[in-house]
Order: sequence, then structure tokens, then C-alpha cells
Amino acid sequence: MRLRIRLMGGIALFVATPWAFAQAPSPAPTPRPIPGAETLAPRTQSVTRIEETTTTTVSGESAPQPLGYESDIYCFGYLASRPDSFPARVVGAENIAEQIDFFDNDLVYIDGGHDRGFTPGMEYWLITPEQEVFHPVTGANLGRFYQYRGRGRVEIVQPRTSIMRVTNSCTDVPLGSYLKSFEPVPIPLGRRTPLAMVGDPPSGKVTGHIIYTPEGIEALGADHNVLINLGVAEGVEPGDFLTIYRYARGRPAGREIGEVGANWVKVKEHSRVVPSDVPRTYLGEVAILMVGDHWAIGRISDSYRLIEVGDEVELK
Repeated sequence: MRLRIRLMGGIALFVATPWAFAQAPSPAPTPRPIPGAETLAPRTQSVTRIEETTTTTVSGESAPQPLGYESDIYCFGYLASRPDSFPARVVGAENIAEQIDFFDNDLVYIDGGHDRGFTPGMEYWLITPEQEVFHPVTGANLGRFYQYRGRGRVEIVQPRTSIMRVTNSCTDVPLGSYLKSFEPVPIPLGRRTPLAMVGDPPSGKVTGHIIYTPEGIEALGADHNVLINLGVAEGVEPGDFLTIYRYARGRPAGREIGEVGANWVKVKEHSRVVPSDVPRTYLGEVAILMVGDHWAIGRISDSYRLIEVGDEVELK
């Protein structure tokens, strides 16, 4: 029995020995020196450690940010206290047999040519007069709102007519739309400031009202565009922020909803009186995008509560 075990162990050792020698790595051969050749030093690996560096970045809250988009201005409109005049209007179109409203790339015909100073390449607003705007509290007539329908570029000019291509349509461009010279309007930049808090006193600066929304929306919130009755004459500039507020009773000084012009807005009623020291309720904040003489276009940047036409605004 012992002889068999010793014999098996010897056979296993004999079989494993060549395998072990086969697995052992052979030493690398020493390169033979070549007469006249330059001897190179062996290549070594180096590790470079990159130290962490601390960089100072400007936070998004402190950096100036665009307060709106191009469409907030180019597809809004303006308020004119007196009837505005225009050089020409749309009187026809290439596709007049198939459509009465026109959009991007449609060709329209205008009733002005060389006789009115038109030249190829000139750009114009396409405008339609809308309803009159009344003050939501006093009921005073503030003027007429003119809506931007889009823009067009004159392509062919004839003695008394021209062909225009609609280059950008905010909505449908109907027959009868008027032309107004196009002037680029930059989108203002601004830094957000802390919002008003409950119990904050008035800033003591100029105050006004939200007087109009082009879509006739009565329930307003963030990202809606509004028209206010403050402008250059009142010291308001693009990039300003105004606080939107309402008095604690919901409608200050007895203001109720009534029909004024084509809209239902807040109208003044003399049956109730609210003390001047009644706290006011914070509603939101509006950023000014464009200003006129006594009006401004604003984009609601924050809405804490429901906002309506007739709510008051105060320059921060």
C-alpha cells in the first residue's frame, strides 16, 4: 500500500514539474551592444499629481438675467393716447382666393410703393387697432391699444403698390392690417431682488395699476404679460421691478367688477371707504420690459396669489 502511494506521488511530481517550468517567465534577453550606436536609458513612468483648484463662480441669482423673451414685446403691442397714423395697409394677397388671414411666408399686397418711399428690404410691424383702454378705477379713457400681429419685409416695389412677405406672424394677419416701421427692441437684463414680505411698508415710490391684458384674461399669474399705467414720465425704466398688491378687503376703496368698454374690469364705487392704514396683501411682482410715455409692458415674474386687472403696483 505504501509502495503504491509513493509511486503515485512520484508520478504526480514528474508530471507537474515541466508545467511549473513552462509557466515561469523567462528573463528578458540582454540587448547586444551595437558598435557606434547610442545607448538609451531605460524608459521610466512618472506620475503627475494635479492639485485641486478652487474657482469662484457667479451665482445665477446675482448675475443679470433676461427678464423676458422676444415674443413678450414683439407680439404684444402699444398704447396710443391719440389715433396713430400709418404709411400703408394690407389690401390684398397672393392667396386671396383661398384665405383671408395670413401667416409666415405668405405674400401680401400693400397700397404703397415708390410714391410713399417704400424700398425693397424695408421691415414693418403688421398692426391692427384694438379696443380703447379705460382706467380700471377712475374709468378715464387712456387711449387705444394697437396689437402687433407680426412683421413683414418689402420684396417688390411698384409705383403705387408693393409686395410684402410675412416674415414672422404672432397670430393671424388679416386684410386691413396697418404697417408701422420696425425698430428692434432689446430684451432688458435685470437682477432679481428679494420679494416683498407680509407686513413690509410701502416703498414710497410711484404707484399705478394693471390696466389691460391683450387676451382679456381676468385671472393672471406668473409669465403673463400686462399693461400698466406707468411709463417714462413717471420714472419707470426697462429692467425695473414693481410689487403687485391689493388691500386686505380684497378690493380697496369699494372697487367692484363692472363693464368698461369691451372688458369687465374693476370700477369705482363710492358706497364704501377703506381706512388709509389698512394693511395690503402681497400678490406678486412684475418686471418691466418696455416703456412708453405713460404706459409700460410688464411680465409677471412672481404670483403669490391670483392677480387681476385693476390691482395696484409700486416701484421697488
